[in-house]
Order: sequence, then structure tokens, then C-alpha cells
Amino acid sequence: MIRTLSKLRHAALALAVTAGAMFPQMATAETGEDHPEVARFPGAVIKDYDFREYEEAQLILSTPKDGKDGVVADKLLPVEGRVTYIHYETPRTTSALQVFRNYQSSLKRSGFKELFVCERPCGGRNLSAYRSLMKSRDLYLNGSKDAQYIAAQRGNTYVSMWVDEMGEPNVFLFVVEKQALDENRMGVTGASPMAKALNDAGKVDVYGFRFDTGKAVLRSESKATLGELATVLNDNPSLKIEIIGHTDNVGDETANQTLSEARAQAVAAALGEQHGIDAGRLAVSGQGASQPLADNKNEAGRAKNRRVEIVALSSPPPAANNTRTTTTQAKPAAQTPTPTPANQGENTRSPVDDANAIINAANKLKGLFGH
Repeated sequence: MIRTLSKLRHAALALAVTAGAMFPQMATAETGEDHPEVARFPGAVIKDYDFREYEEAQLILSTPKDGKDGVVADKLLPVEGRVTYIHYETPRTTSALQVFRNYQSSLKRSGFKELFVCERPCGGRNLSAYRSLMKSRDLYLNGSKDAQYIAAQRGNTYVSMWVDEMGEPNVFLFVVEKQALDENRMGVTGASPMAKALNDAGKVDVYGFRFDTGKAVLRSESKATLGELATVLNDNPSLKIEIIGHTDNVGDETANQTLSEARAQAVAAALGEQHGIDAGRLAVSGQGASQPLADNKNEAGRAKNRRVEIVALSSPPPAANNTRTTTTQAKPAAQTPTPTPANQGENTRSPVDDANAIINAANKLKGLFGH
């Protein structure tokens, strides 16, 4: 009978592991997931989770103590960027010291440098008293028994972590990825048609820049259009643009390419000379006759193809129907490199993450049948 029960237990465990492999979504019922740069203590379970794309945080770098107006610390390190908060509950069979020492060792092996370590008992107060020091908003911090704290850094990644005892060891982990604020989330502001087009589509074809045939000198009737573009740039001080010249197909291909570049340069120069726009915000290029919008067989089509295109380089991505392609590399104005948009929203979850999730599921199910 005992052997039969043992076989049933092993069969059930094998089935649980197989099910976890077949159905990864069963691997966890937790809210949130581990931060990729800080490993989870074996058997720990996520109880609370919070992530902010940009928020302030503060690392404690000296032992917290009571002050006149609450808890204080002599040394604090403010950091802003992506902030991930994870509250873990670890198995009852472990101790707060065991968990803390393992995290301390794991961080060192991962290349983190310790900035400050506060051994137990650290501070002597309930962890909730340290919220203001850590700028942790209303995130859950609790417990005081055997409290230990570590602050560590690797490059632009900062770790701030408490471990204490509340029936079982609890871990309160903050990971801050220091970075500058993206100030362009609100898009291009302004009521002019040019501003609205840049905000909605990320680009606009402009026909108000006037040139003599075969020339790259702005005529006086271009003043209003130039002023409108300058207003857009002044209203959006973080906006950078690319100015792209286009011609019809009349004449030599090489000459048209050179002319389109020169006209774009003329617009950039006028923005700087007449409106004080920093050249570092202006990239210029020419496409010649390579990107026509209409048939060049008639004057109406050729007139539509002769244009200056303005493209927002630091604004919301263009609408889905924007199919503009650049056949030659943009030439920057005043030797300023053409900004390259950053990669967006890449999935950073790896096969190792999936495997860990399956193992966690198997461990949980194994607990149902004993060890």
C-alpha cells in the first residue's frame, strides 16, 4: 500500500511538471514578474508588484534613525527612471538572515557594487516608517523583526532592498533603472496646420517655401511659411526635425539631388539666422526626384513633387499609413548627426524566464503532495 501511494505521488508530480511545460500560462498566478537583473530566492512568491515607466526613488546609504520630524538618514541617493517594486514572501523554513545573505551574494556575483549594507536589526522601526526616505509612495512595506537592508549599483541600475521576518521572511525589492525623462510623450503642440500634421502623422509636405527655378535661395514670399515652422519649433523646444528637399524629374538626376539638398539647407539656415533655431535640432537631406507624389508628365504633377518635407524626429511615431522611405542617408545640418529613433517595446522575456516559470509551477504542485 505504501509503495502504491509513493508511485501515485511520483506519477502526480510528473503529470504536474508535464502540464506546466504544455501550458506555460499555468506556471504562475502571480501579479507581475521578476526583474531580469535580480534573481528570485528559490521558493519565493510575489505578493505585491508595481512598475512605473518613470518615477523618483531614493536609496538609503546610512542607518536610518529618529529625527525631530520623523525618520531620517544622513546619506540618501535620489534616482529617477524606471522603477520596479516587488514584494516576495519566502518559505517559512528559511530565515531572514539566510534570504538576505543569499541576495547579497547573488548581487555581488551579478556585478553589483554594494553602496550600503545595514545589518539586523536595522533602524528598529516598522518598514512603513521608511517610505518617505525611499520615496516609495504608498507601496506596501511592513515588518520590523530582523530587518536588514542593502543598496547596490551596477551601471545605471540601482537596487534598494529590505528583508525582514513576518512569520516567514519577506523581501521588499526596488529596482531603479536610471534614465532621462522622455519629454515628448505629449506630441507636437500647436494650432497651425503644420503642427497638427506633425502631431498626427509625424510629417508634413510644405509648398510655401519658394525658390527660383534651379536655385536654392529662399524667396521673400517664403517668410510666412518659415515663420509658421519656427513657431512650431519654439512651441515644442524638445522637438527635432528633418528637413528633406524634393524636386521634379526635369533635368539631370545628379543636379536634382544636389539642388534638393541645397534647398533643405537653405530652409535650415533661414530658421537659424532669422528665428534663432539651434542647428542641433535640424537635420537636412535631399531626395531629388526619387520620391514623387504625382506623375511628372504634367505641370500639376511636377508642382506637387517640388516640395520640402518636414519630419518630426522626436515626437509620437507617425500614423500607420505613413509609408515614406528614405533612399539616401540624411545629411545633418551644421555637422549634427541625424537622430535615430530608439527601438520600441521589444519583448525582453527569454526562454530562461519561461523555464523558471514552469519550474516554479512544478514546485508549487509538488507541495500539494508532500516532499
